[in-house]
This record gives sequence, C-alpha cells and structure tokens, in this order.
Amino acid sequence: MPYRRLPNTDAARMRALQTAIDKASSLSMNECAISPALLLRAKFFLPSLRSGILQCRSSYSQSVETGANFSMLQKRAKMYISHFIQVLNMAILRGEMKPNSRDFYGLKGKKLPSLETTDEILEWGKRLIDGEAKRAASGGSYMTNPRISMVKIEYEKFAAAARSNDIRQTYDQRTSEYIADLRQRGDAIIQEIWNEVENHFQNLPPEERRKACAEYGISYVWRKSEMPAESNTEQNTETVNND
Repeated sequence: MPYRRLPNTDAARMRALQTAIDKASSLSMNECAISPALLLRAKFFLPSLRSGILQCRSSYSQSVETGANFSMLQKRAKMYISHFIQVLNMAILRGEMKPNSRDFYGLKGKKLPSLETTDEILEWGKRLIDGEAKRAASGGSYMTNPRISMVKIEYEKFAAAARSNDIRQTYDQRTSEYIADLRQRGDAIIQEIWNEVENHFQNLPPEERRKACAEYGISYVWRKSEMPAESNTEQNTETVNND
C-alpha cells in the first residue's frame, strides 16, 4: 500500500497548507473533512510561515554579503599587521633598530605571532598601535611602509566588521531557531489536517479514499516493490526505495 509523505521543504509545507485551506473553503461545513477549529488554525498560521520563510531567506542573503565583506577586511588587517612586524624585524636585522624595540609591542622574538583568529588579529593590531605610540614617545622614529596610521585604519575597519559580524551571527541564530519552530508547528498542523481528512474518508474504498484525500493535498507515495504494474513514468518519479 502507498504511504503518505509529509512535506520536507518550506515550499511543500506552504503548498500543503494552501491546498487544504482552498479545498475546505470551497465546501460547506458539513461537507468539509477538516474541523472548523483546525481550519482556522491553518489559516492564521500560513501567513506566519510565509513571513518567516521570507525573513530567513533575507537573513541568509545578508549573511552571505556580510561574510564576504568580513573576510576581505580580515585578510587586509592580517596583511598589514604581518607586514608591519616583518618590516620591524628587517629594521632590527639591518641594525637600524635595537632588538629590545620588540618589547614595546609585546613581541618575544622575530617569529610572527599567530593571526588566524579574529581575537588574535584584534589583539595584535592593538598591541602594534599602542606599542608604536610608546616607542615614538620614548624618542623613536615612526616606522614607514607601512605607517602605523595605515595599520590603524585597516584595524579599525576590521574591528567594526567583527562587531557587526557578532551581531549578525546572533541574529542568524535567533532566525534559525524561529524558522525551526515554525516548521515544527507547520508539520504538526499538516499532520492533524491529514489525520482528520483520512479519518473522514476512512469508509471509502482504498483508491477512492486516496483520491479524495489527495484533493486536500495529502501526498501518497508507492514503495518501489509495491508499484502497480500499470504505473506510468510520472508515478515512477514519486517512488522511493523500501528502506
């Protein structure tokens, strides 16, 4: 026997609800297979589901755009910080600056610090900016190529992007939880509707029952091993393997 398959996409959920609502709305209360209370719940819920899905799609698009901008600023900030430290090390190697100049920046040696995470980039960017100011105040000359002012510009751009990224991630998490709740509620309403519809037509012969239920949006699927011999190509697309 074929079995019913609940929607597994947002589009299918909306279609299932809309089909049931449209069918029920075309009948009198006595003819309808869905109870008035359940039909009212479905009518009120469907707009919320549509709105939530649109919100989720919009959030995803904004996250992709924000993520791309964040990655670009992260790469530039890392590059400027790394370059500044390399130039410092070369100046020390040439004897233009003393090795203890690294102390102003909190550097322990000529090896570049790790700059793989957001926190590491923010930490070392601040160390270089503060350290260069302290070194200059002690009588040292400002480094050039890159100047600390250029490092600071890229650092501040990235710091602002990092704050925005944190806010975006929090918003995305809340949106994800919200849409997950909507899907769960939608599936529960659809299942209730389908249960009521099948129960309403339970005394009909199997084929007539499936046809009547399908008008309310219930989707039936034949297992491959149970596929009727006369099934056509279109029906074949609706089969699944018998797990």
